[in-house]
Amino acid sequence: MTLPFHKIRIIANACLIRYDAGEGEIADIVASYQLAETDRTKVVAEIRTRRTELEKLV
Repeated sequence: MTLPFHKIRIIANACLIRYDAGEGEIADIVASYQLAETDRTKVVAEIRTRRTELEKLV
């Protein structure tokens, strides 16, 4: 079961906050949420939409 879009946005925002706080690489932060592959893809897409400079890091 995939997550609703509002939860995808919340997780993407949390990932960006953690990245900005220096908690590690964005790919490692996203992986720490242990999402299903479909949800992970959506979170990564949301991150890329918000922060285009991170496109190659995810």
